[in-house]
Amino acid sequence: MTYETKNSGFFHALVKHSASLLIVTDTAGIYKYVSNTTEKLTGYRSEELLGKALMEHIHNDDLRAMMDVFLQLDAMDEVEAPLFRFRKKDGSWRWMEATIINGTEDGHINGYVINAKDVTQKQEELLSLEKGRVFYNSVYQSHPDAVFTLTPEGSFENINPNFSRMLSYNNPEVVGEHISKFLAPSFTYESLIAMNKAKNFESSSLEGKVIDKHGRVKTLYFTFVPIYTNRKVVGILGVAKDVSAEKSAQRELEKLSLIAGKAMSSVVITDAHGRIEWVNSEFTRVTGYNIHEAVGKKYGELLQGPETAPGTVQEINRLYQNQESLSVEVLNYRKSGEKFWSYTDFTPIVNDEGQVSQYFAVQFDITERKEAEDKMRLLSDDLTRQNRELLQFNYIVSHNLRSPVANIVGLVSLLEKLDKESENYQKVVDRILQTSLGLDTVMKDLDEILSVHDREGGESQEVVCLKPVCDEVTGSLQDKMEALGATAQVEIPADVCIKANRAYVYSIFHNLISNSLKYSSLERAPAVTVTYAREESQHVIRLQDNGVGIDLKRHGDRLFKLYGKLEKRTEGRGLGLYMVKAQVESLGGSIEVESTPGVGTTFFIRFNIEQK
Repeated sequence: MTYETKNSGFFHALVKHSASLLIVTDTAGIYKYVSNTTEKLTGYRSEELLGKALMEHIHNDDLRAMMDVFLQLDAMDEVEAPLFRFRKKDGSWRWMEATIINGTEDGHINGYVINAKDVTQKQEELLSLEKGRVFYNSVYQSHPDAVFTLTPEGSFENINPNFSRMLSYNNPEVVGEHISKFLAPSFTYESLIAMNKAKNFESSSLEGKVIDKHGRVKTLYFTFVPIYTNRKVVGILGVAKDVSAEKSAQRELEKLSLIAGKAMSSVVITDAHGRIEWVNSEFTRVTGYNIHEAVGKKYGELLQGPETAPGTVQEINRLYQNQESLSVEVLNYRKSGEKFWSYTDFTPIVNDEGQVSQYFAVQFDITERKEAEDKMRLLSDDLTRQNRELLQFNYIVSHNLRSPVANIVGLVSLLEKLDKESENYQKVVDRILQTSLGLDTVMKDLDEILSVHDREGGESQEVVCLKPVCDEVTGSLQDKMEALGATAQVEIPADVCIKANRAYVYSIFHNLISNSLKYSSLERAPAVTVTYAREESQHVIRLQDNGVGIDLKRHGDRLFKLYGKLEKRTEGRGLGLYMVKAQVESLGGSIEVESTPGVGTTFFIRFNIEQK
């Protein structure tokens, strides 16, 4: 069948089965005809497009170019339209390429014939390829390390700016040269092995030395990656990071570690956040932790314990936060749980960027010094206390002794002048006897006070359980309690015991309970309660009464002083509470008082619990 004999059915079938989109518009761009492939390619049926404007389906960014194409048709018979996007019925966009023919002179057409083809897949592949190329170039040019490409044989094809900055060679000086030209001889063999791996589709990383344009040796960390297509290696991508500074710092650290390892003090190296990276053998000897147990742990977590001062812990934490140096005395704990004092000096190590990368800590064991300081402090406190007591003795000597002695001397002088048979002679003798008895009482008081201090060294100490002693005291005062209608309740566990002089414990309870009876209120029957509590590492004995109470604002400063008697009308010399305090302190304890006038008084006695 010749061209002339082909009927319209042939051409209709040809258009129907075409992979292209065939459109006819009038000169205003209004659809006059669309081929049957339109619905397959765009989703629109023919009747949905006819009478509509073509430009309604063109992407806004492509409208100007398409309008220019239609303008060109006024002077041209055929125009290749630039790529444009056509909106499908579902709202998505398809890339099209098209040829537009001016058929306005053809009476059968009288419009523009557009032969369009969907090239979306091809265009997206091109865009993806371009995006990849731009991304690759961007990474290649902006990478902080030296990036380069080699031929499979090892010759340079391209280098990035950082390669030039690192080795001081420009592009023409490098491209075309073999990589071995720039390597230190000791690294040539290893680099050739790495490139052979790349030619066999295998990536590799290794460290080696290069020589820059000025002859300086630098240490770089290389990564070689094969570039291949269709299972054929067409090149090698290389990335090199300058690690010269790190290697130099590592060598210095190794030297420092060697020196520190032989040091007589404990040495610790931590990272910038305080995690231990290395310790020397002296650290292990002092703390009991070996390097494997210490590495990875924070310095404070490893050594600090319940009695480490919170303020010191905060200081060390601020050290890492503020990246500064610090010298501090701190109570630490060995692996065994034993406490020890250390003086630790933390020094920051700064890298090339000016940032703290590590800390170098030197730790000195100052336990002996701290113990000596504690002993000195206790000695100073003891001397201060003894000085106060000497002032009290001075008062006794100057007032309680001097006065009766002076009286006796005066009375004896007077006695020499009197007739033995006279009435006045006997009166003087009686006065001498009375004064001598008073002097004897003072001497006994002094002897009792001195006896306490003579035994403060811990002589005659034994394990004394408190409840039996307290019960013995209340039993000895039973007659007096019955006369007053008093009650005494002792609530101390039977197993509460201290190491003490039993006579002192008895004297303490006896003085306090007898005082409670002596200063009982006339308005109510006397009641004394003795209770016990344990507070942390101390025994606490609480002795409470409902007596007349004490005005502590008026009398608190002289309550425990020698001859500090508050109530002149009652019997006694004001020696009891002084003796109680002296005896409690001689046993390593302390005593405090709370009182409300008209309500009663409570004494709190504290003794340290003996560590087993």
